[in-house]
Amino acid sequence: MKKSKLSITLVTSFIAAMAMSACSSVTSSKEAIVTFTPYGSEKAVDLITDDVYEQYGNTSTGVSRFYEKILEVLIRYKFKTQNWAEGEKNYSEIENYAKNEVQAKKDQAKANAKNNGTSYDDEWDSILESNNVESSKELLEKFIYDEEKKVMKNWYATNNDNAEALKNEFIGVDSTGAEVQSNVKSAMPYHIRHILVKVDEASDAQEKFYKGTVSEAQAKLLYNSVTTLASGKYTFAQVAKKYSEDGSASNGGDVGIMTNDASSGSLGMVNEFQLGLYAYDYKYDPNHATSAAKDAIQKGLGFEQEVYDALPAKAVEVPYEAFVKMGDYAEVTADKYGNKIANGSETVYPRNILWNKYFNLHNVFLIKNRKSGASSFNTANANEEFSNLVDDANVYDANLPRFNADGYLVDERNNVIIGVRSQYGIHLMVIEKSMFDYDTLADYYSTKIPGEDGYNSDSYVGYINSQDKEDYTTRANDVKSKITSFDSTYDYRLYNWLTSDTQMNVEFTGAAEGLGDKIEAYINTQQTTNQQKQEEGLAKVWKTYTRLIDVQEYNRNVEPWQTVNPTTGATGTYYTRLVSEKIADDFFKLYEGTGDASTYGAFAEGGMYYYYA
Repeated sequence: MKKSKLSITLVTSFIAAMAMSACSSVTSSKEAIVTFTPYGSEKAVDLITDDVYEQYGNTSTGVSRFYEKILEVLIRYKFKTQNWAEGEKNYSEIENYAKNEVQAKKDQAKANAKNNGTSYDDEWDSILESNNVESSKELLEKFIYDEEKKVMKNWYATNNDNAEALKNEFIGVDSTGAEVQSNVKSAMPYHIRHILVKVDEASDAQEKFYKGTVSEAQAKLLYNSVTTLASGKYTFAQVAKKYSEDGSASNGGDVGIMTNDASSGSLGMVNEFQLGLYAYDYKYDPNHATSAAKDAIQKGLGFEQEVYDALPAKAVEVPYEAFVKMGDYAEVTADKYGNKIANGSETVYPRNILWNKYFNLHNVFLIKNRKSGASSFNTANANEEFSNLVDDANVYDANLPRFNADGYLVDERNNVIIGVRSQYGIHLMVIEKSMFDYDTLADYYSTKIPGEDGYNSDSYVGYINSQDKEDYTTRANDVKSKITSFDSTYDYRLYNWLTSDTQMNVEFTGAAEGLGDKIEAYINTQQTTNQQKQEEGLAKVWKTYTRLIDVQEYNRNVEPWQTVNPTTGATGTYYTRLVSEKIADDFFKLYEGTGDASTYGAFAEGGMYYYYA
């Protein structure tokens, strides 16, 4: 396994440095260009020599490798020689952990050899290679350093004097609503829960927006999920556990902390889910119109003016009645006598008419309750029906407990339930903690667990109700992980802290006198590049999302002069790509046996309803 000269030299020097005590008699070589002086000693330890530096010192790759190895030396020295124990594990505990990990890898090699019919040596070499080491000793050193670095990162994020400042950078907005100035982009964290009803998209690129289908089971699941939420008998978490088809169901729909990281060109969650939540929270929630943090949040979420303008002016309002009718229509595929209508076309199944009109939408929707009774959506033109959904004259039914004063479906904490359709199905989402709660976010993302001084029960950690302390520790570690990973140059904070430590002294001498400056310039470049990638990534995902909404709108609508019955040649504004709910009503009446027999003609080949089949 061949390694670069840089790596070999640095690893060799590193092992030598770790073997040194504070009273070392080893002197600094004249050829050394980076020396490390242990606390309490005048003797220096060589880290890098001239020949290595000359080969790599003026390349960005070389500078980054020097930085990484110098950081490794400083962290290892801090733990082993200075016996640093302010983190959750000391050196002895970390060493024991690493020894157990090495043994676990050896046991894995034995098991792999048995299962694969290979030799132990081959399997062990494969494990060493996958960890980029050549021996058990190197693997042990790797595991020790990885754990030391993890422990120090967690400590820095929660206990260092700069921990609160770091958390503010992570959030991006302070308690007054002002943007937190930083060299890195904030994570703008949200705490989210959701319920998923899986429905695949149609394969046709255009028809998928207006000619999709749902199964009987899917229609019933939509009905059950929303009507159970509306009944008020169960919490959102209980409904998620019962009905959600997402992996988060076992956690009551809790998907954890959602950040805005788009530096890779995509988000952590599907666009419709994540950007839909951002759109609702920033643009559609009237309570945030005058927020002091609005400008900072707009910037952090990538809400450029062109994005804002490209989104629909209002969130769609889907009537609660549509969910109820999905339950009524779920199994309706033929008339009372079992005869298929319109040659059995699924397009005119009542459940699919409702699905395409009200649910098959990739933009944000809210669920609005209206008085039950006869359908209010039986006008001839589907577009007119759709616009009537926001008619304020239709008063919601106050008898159902989970609708707020505006008639919108909410959870037991009065969080508005936000809906959206993605390629995976219908997401019903609630924002447990929004960026618009900026004044309490620092407390909400506390990492304290029950029993620790400063524990806050109204926090992400305290959100759960458990008798197991480990459950709280897991959530605290989730917060720590998010805070320590939102900045991809986070390690530089450790480097800065260690190099400024009065108990240690790092010098760049001779030909590498400016290496420290080169490392700083390298990190600054990385931070600038990462900021650009984040801004470009957010712009990209928003553009993709708003274009999807435009394409959807185009394909769901047909101009009047295009609405021609291909069979009869007749024109009419009722021929749109969205099938009129009147057709669903007529189909359902034939199913019940109460419909006018003449309606069969409309569904028969050549009839005006057959156009949609």
